[in-house]
Amino acid sequence: MLYKPERIYVESQVSALRFCRRILQQYADVEQIVVDSSDAIPELSDTGCSITQGKKILFLKKYQGSGFKLCPGFSEEVLCCNYYVLDLIENCPLECTYCILQAFLNKPLIVFHLNVEEIVEQAVSVIKKAAQRPFRVGTGEHSDSLALDHIFQVNPYLIETFSALPNATLELKTKTDLVDPLVGLEHKGRTVVAWSLNPHEIIRENEFKTTPLEKRLHAATRMISEGYKVAFHFDPLIYYPHWRSGYARTIELMFDYVAPRHIAWISLGTLRYIPILKQIAEERFPNISIFCNEFIPAQDGKMRYLKKIRMELLGTISGLIRKAGPEVPLYLCMEKHTVWEDIMPIHPRDAEALEMYLKCGG
Repeated sequence: MLYKPERIYVESQVSALRFCRRILQQYADVEQIVVDSSDAIPELSDTGCSITQGKKILFLKKYQGSGFKLCPGFSEEVLCCNYYVLDLIENCPLECTYCILQAFLNKPLIVFHLNVEEIVEQAVSVIKKAAQRPFRVGTGEHSDSLALDHIFQVNPYLIETFSALPNATLELKTKTDLVDPLVGLEHKGRTVVAWSLNPHEIIRENEFKTTPLEKRLHAATRMISEGYKVAFHFDPLIYYPHWRSGYARTIELMFDYVAPRHIAWISLGTLRYIPILKQIAEERFPNISIFCNEFIPAQDGKMRYLKKIRMELLGTISGLIRKAGPEVPLYLCMEKHTVWEDIMPIHPRDAEALEMYLKCGG
C-alpha cells in the first residue's frame, strides 16, 4: 500500500516552491499546517513523539547548508568507495528492524527538503568542476529512494539532470517494486536502480512493509528492459541459523532473474549498529532475534559481529557471487583493508581506486 500522510506541516519559506505546491494540491484532503520552523510542531515538543507516530506526519522544509556530501559512513579506518549522497528525504515509511534511522534521526517525522533545485545545483557544480573523476551519487542514505516518490516526484528530475553529467552516476536504492515512474525516461545509462536483498525469512521477520524478494527482482528485470543497469546490496548480511542456505538461494534467484552483464555492482556489508539501536528496535519489535548473536564494540563506535563471524559471512557469500558472476564488480562496505586482503581477489589501495574499479568493471 502506498504511503499517505495523516498530517502535513509546511515551513513557511518553502510554501511557494513548485515541489511544495504540487504536494499540497495532491493531498488537499490531508490536514495542512504552516509553521515558521520545526519548533512550532507540537509533536516535536518535550512530550515527545514516537517513531511509529512520527512516520505518519510529513514535514516540508528547506534544507540549510549543503545537501550534497560524502556518505556519512566515510572513514579513514575502513576502505570506503567515495560515495556521495543527495540529502533530499529524511526517514522512511518502511519498517526494517535493524534500520539505523530509528536511532540516528533527531526528528521522527518524514521530512522532505523542498529546495531541490538548490541542492541539485550544489551537486552539479561540484561534479562539473571535477570533470576528470567519476562520481557515484545516491539518494537512499536517509530514506528509500522509491518508497515516497509517488508524493515527492523528484526522481524524474534527478534522472534528467544526471543524464547530462558524463562523469556521474545516480543510484536509486530501494526495497520496493515502485518503478513505474522510472519507465520511459531518457536516463542515457547514467542512472542505476539498486535493490537491497536478503533471504525470504529475513525479509519476512525483519523488513516489514517492504516488497517480497521475487517482486524486487521482477522490478529489476523491468528496469533492465528500460535500458537501466541495476545493482544489488546485501547489506546488512545477517547471521542466523540457516544463513548459508538462505543466502545461497537468494543469490541463485538473483542470477536467475538478472544476468551478470546487467549488474553495475554488488556490495556486501554485515549487520552493524550503534549501541542505542538495539534497545530502540527491541522495544518497537519485541519478537526480533537478530541482536542475539555475539557483537563487540568496534573502533567506529558501532557494534559488529566477531571478526570470525564477519569473515565467514563475507567469505562465503562473496564466493557464491564470484562463482556465478565473476565479471560483476563486487565490494565490501565499511570493512578494513585486512578483511579485503583475506577475502577479496582485488584490494584497491584507497577510496579513489575503489571508485575507479566500480566505474570500469570487475
